[in-house]
Amino acid sequence: MRKAVLTTAGAIFAAGVTGVLGIAMLTAPTAAWASSGGCTSSAPCALVFAPGGQPTGTTVNTTITSSFDAPGAGPVQVEVVDQFGNLVTNSKAAVTIAITSTANPGHGTLSGTKTVNATSGVASFSDLSINQPGVGYRLTATSRGMFPVTSNHFDIWSSIQQCSTTPCSASASSATTAGTVTATSSAGSPQFVGAGIGGDNSYTCAGTYQPVSDPFSFDVVSGSGGMGLGGQFTVVLRIDKSTVQSSGHPGASTWQICYASTSSFPGSAGPTTIGDVPYFTGLLPDCSNTNPVPPCVQARNKDNAGDVIVTFLAVGDPIGKG
Repeated sequence: MRKAVLTTAGAIFAAGVTGVLGIAMLTAPTAAWASSGGCTSSAPCALVFAPGGQPTGTTVNTTITSSFDAPGAGPVQVEVVDQFGNLVTNSKAAVTIAITSTANPGHGTLSGTKTVNATSGVASFSDLSINQPGVGYRLTATSRGMFPVTSNHFDIWSSIQQCSTTPCSASASSATTAGTVTATSSAGSPQFVGAGIGGDNSYTCAGTYQPVSDPFSFDVVSGSGGMGLGGQFTVVLRIDKSTVQSSGHPGASTWQICYASTSSFPGSAGPTTIGDVPYFTGLLPDCSNTNPVPPCVQARNKDNAGDVIVTFLAVGDPIGKG
């Protein structure tokens, strides 16, 4: 059976065909370093994200700042603090930042100046960016002899659409896959809808599943970059003719959606981890003709160009791929 999978504001999806198928150690400094502002092995310092200095969401290859979708806003900032949580104002310690190894949902690469010296105890990162979309990235800052710190989750999108109300739509595309999501309602006050093509394609649905399309992710997002607003979505995933032909399943009727959501849904299994967030996964059922209850597949079509188009309904905060 052919399957399509999509990603939505809380779900990931993609298309495919059926086939036959920590241990961490911290070392304290061995001596005091002048650049660390007097932090010692007996009184080691720690790193913390500055108030208002956490990374927030933006689009691919755009500067990550402390304000959502605002590349000209303030930089990501990390502070050096002593054992009592006080800022070490004379620290000039070198601080290095990287994508957290367990929270890289898009298998992205961090670019920019990743090691900077603190000024008055504060390290500012003003030109960071990530080259792949993903829901649930984190950054970890480290410095020699200090306790590291990991950021809150943030998201990288292919596109972000500002909204004043619902319905509101956003789109993203790659060489083989195009997706459009329309938020038809929201539990909060959505100010943005984000959409992404690409990301983690490693999770699977029950049975044998071979992904074919690129994953499509989406969500409604608050002005602060927060997700979890909930909502209802109509999602259209288009799979390019060349990909359809190479899959060996040219008809549209057998394509389905492999869906992932932070909440369980009928037929789901799990949870399984995507990045460092647990998700429930499973193939979506067809929608009822009289009373469709999301998540479910609403329609499958093949257009005159030979592309396969799968339309499905989503709810909450999911992810999907195909």
